[in-house]
Amino acid sequence: MTKDTEVKTKPPKKKGFPFGKIILLIFVLFILVAVLQYFRIPQKIGLIKSPADNLFTMTPDSEKALIIMDNLRAAGLNTRGVEVYVLPVAGTDHNLAMIVLDASKGFSFSGYYGTDPVKDFLTVISQAQGEGINRAAVTYYDEEGRQLVAATVPTDAIVAYSQGKLTDNQLMEKVDVGTDDLWAFIGVIKDQLK
Repeated sequence: MTKDTEVKTKPPKKKGFPFGKIILLIFVLFILVAVLQYFRIPQKIGLIKSPADNLFTMTPDSEKALIIMDNLRAAGLNTRGVEVYVLPVAGTDHNLAMIVLDASKGFSFSGYYGTDPVKDFLTVISQAQGEGINRAAVTYYDEEGRQLVAATVPTDAIVAYSQGKLTDNQLMEKVDVGTDDLWAFIGVIKDQLK
């Protein structure tokens, strides 16, 4: 008698499409790209130029900045901790005036000696249009040097407002405001109103 020894073998598994692995890989790549964009890694290491670098490639105009600073002083603003930059916009005849109010360098709203700070400030910005400034930006830094708020507005809107062609609400529709720390910004406003 012969024994038939049959070795039972499993049929080889078909190697199918690793669909789950590909989905996982796509998900990981998506997360990686999101993290890189959130922390702006490509801009920081120089792979991608930031939009600001592309837009403001020319040297700041120090003469126009000095004129705006003189106008701020004449309006009654204590300019300690205030910096003004006028940035030409590449490929155009437009300029952006950037006014930095830095409490960590000594700026204080209490140092104002005019009648109405908002009205006087808007007057200075409207005068800047005569210097070829098409947009103004104001940034406020707190005592620790954190940027709390940034606002931009076209100078033609301010001129129209000063001439009575725009209401308060219409002007505010033209203003772009952003804040990194809303609660800290509200705290600064409360302190200034005391």
